[in-house]
Amino acid sequence: MSYNEAPMIETTRLTLFPLTLDQVRLHIAGGTWLEDELGVRPGHREVTEPLLSIIKAFTIPFLQQPERQPIYDTIWVALDRELNQFVADMKFKGAPDDEQTVEIGYGTYPAFRQRGYMTEIVGGLTDWALSQPGINRVTAETALTNSASQAVLLTNQFSPFEQDDYVRWWERTRRG
Repeated sequence: MSYNEAPMIETTRLTLFPLTLDQVRLHIAGGTWLEDELGVRPGHREVTEPLLSIIKAFTIPFLQQPERQPIYDTIWVALDRELNQFVADMKFKGAPDDEQTVEIGYGTYPAFRQRGYMTEIVGGLTDWALSQPGINRVTAETALTNSASQAVLLTNQFSPFEQDDYVRWWERTRRG
């Protein structure tokens, strides 16, 4: 899949889509530059740590490498179509590995928490990923203290498969 054919994932309320390199730069620049560029109503979008460091250290350098698969390296945003505002970001943590697995990370902007967005986002992103050739498993990790994120994964049919003193790892595999 070329970056020019980037998917837009539609859920009940949201459109999820990957950002181009230039859009990622606008995303971290602050202000409303990304919203202005995309015709979206300014709101409560914010890029905080650790995501900001991840974008600077990995996302931007990876997006500059033409041999990589940008869909799996970039930041995705979730747009609430009714509000015409961004409510969350998510990302794959790289292309599918040798075991046909991708890992996802996600976060809702504080002003939009407790509205069910992340359950919808994780479901849409996971369903899309598991429909792609070469992906049979999606994983995620949560802090043991993050019960909200664990509930999102359980609702989306993820199962825990490993744990240490701080983190629990979750998986959902392709069915059938």
